[in-house]
Amino acid sequence: MSALLFLALLQAPLPQVGDTIWLVRTIPAPMGRVARVAPWNPEGTVEALGPGILVRRGDSLEVRYPAVGWLPGSHAVEVPGPILVSPDGTTDSLPPATLTVTVASVLPDLPADSLPAPQPEAAPILRPIRTGVPVVVLLLGATLLLIPVHYWWRRRGRPMTAPEVAPPPAPRDAPLDDWMAAGEPRAAIAAVAARLRAAAASHPSPEAADLLDAMDRALFGPGDAASARTMATEALALAARLERTGTR
Repeated sequence: MSALLFLALLQAPLPQVGDTIWLVRTIPAPMGRVARVAPWNPEGTVEALGPGILVRRGDSLEVRYPAVGWLPGSHAVEVPGPILVSPDGTTDSLPPATLTVTVASVLPDLPADSLPAPQPEAAPILRPIRTGVPVVVLLLGATLLLIPVHYWWRRRGRPMTAPEVAPPPAPRDAPLDDWMAAGEPRAAIAAVAARLRAAAASHPSPEAADLLDAMDRALFGPGDAASARTMATEALALAARLERTGTR
């Protein structure tokens, strides 16, 4: 398809090496069509600095590509054409255009013999010699300091063990009559069971184990504790017998 092509550079008259150069292509604004920028990745003395952009200027579109030149002189650059998308989905690509870019040198415009000569190659820098003497001195000093501390710590003696604390003695007498009169048979069972358990701790007894098991069931199990007086009386008698055995 035929289109008006206009190529321009938006920069100083003579951009220097390393300057940003904008390569611009202007096309008429297509009616009912969408323009897309074609990818451009040139290689060589002129390289792209980024993707192209579209800028509308009245009834026309400008396609801009940022670039940079790495060598002075004139360089031919081929700029791709944009892609036009019609309302029916068909696409059409405009042909590429060739642009000549002139890049100036960063050096002053002087005769070659008037420029200063390159400096000679610098001499190699010698690395300092590394030694492990500081580390060895540090380890020796730490050893000489820790040995006396270690011997002093060992001479402090053995750690003292805490004395064993005996459990509190069980009540010797249980006010069974008072608890029974107050309607608290389980309180009587708990007090007598504590005394029997303390006596059986020093003198194990199968009879005491069975009686304690029955008392636990009466204390924590469902139902009433009607036989609390009989059970408590038997437990008191057994506890007293075990206590007498321990005093012999």
